[in-house]
Parts: sequence; C-alpha cells; structure tokens
Amino acid sequence: MDETEIHADPSAHPDPGALGSITEDALDAQIGYNLRRASTLALSDFAVELADAALRPVTYGMLALIDEQPGIRAAELCRQLGMKSANMAPLLAELEGRGLVERDDHSDDKRVQVLTLTPAARKAMPGWRRQVRRHEDRFLHRLTAKERATLLRLLRLIWTEQG
Repeated sequence: MDETEIHADPSAHPDPGALGSITEDALDAQIGYNLRRASTLALSDFAVELADAALRPVTYGMLALIDEQPGIRAAELCRQLGMKSANMAPLLAELEGRGLVERDDHSDDKRVQVLTLTPAARKAMPGWRRQVRRHEDRFLHRLTAKERATLLRLLRLIWTEQG
C-alpha cells in the first residue's frame, strides 16, 4: 500500500476504545497498520506546519541534529538518523544550496567533513522548533502528557538498541 492509498481521516477508523471487539487478525488490530496511519497523519500535518520553511521531517531532523551537535561528522549524522550516506549526500547538498548548512574539512582529517548550521539557519532554528512543537501538540492533542511520555518510551523501545 503506498502513501496515496492511505488517508489521514481520523473518522475513517473505529473508536480506539473499541479495540477489544476486533480480532487480532483484523487489519485495524495490526500494529504496523496503526503505525502507518499515525505516520501518514503526522507527515501530512508536519508538511502543512513547515510549508513556509520548505522543510520535510528528514531535512528538519538533519538540521536539528546539526544544531544540537555543531561540528558533527557527516557519517555520524547518517548513523544517528539511520540513513545511508548515498541518501544523505543529496539532502546535504540541498541544505547547503539553500544556505542552511556549511560543510568544512575536519581539522585533523581532511577526508572527513564536519557540519554546522549557517548563521541564518541558527537564527531560524528556534522558530522551526516552535513550529514542530505546535505540530506535535496538534497531532497528539488526544493524549495526556503521561500518555505522550509512554508513547515516546515505547517507540524508542522499538527502534533503539538501548531501549
């Protein structure tokens, strides 16, 4: 099923409280299906929220991590974001072309590139972070703070080795 076949209409699924009546083989009882539906809704809302900045989740993630770790090596950025360098290279070129990222040679090893945000990107980052918080508040509005923390913890258990 591709992204165009999945609709982010929250009324298109049953009440989450009614899950007890769904058999474990039913599509709506499958975790992957529900993760995909939630992801589609999140991506759609993210695109709307950050349309003015022309940022996608992947490019925002790259910028946020570079902001958090100035001078990060390109290879380390790939590792931390779970990306292949072949996929990262055109995205870095795009961000560099837009004047958001600078690539410099490492002082000890000229074969290694280190990444920093440009002054313009550093200035814009707090606003982008606010927009992402606004997006997450809107996207997760049905969850309490405790439920959000639990969701975050459970998602990290799935994708991290440390848990």
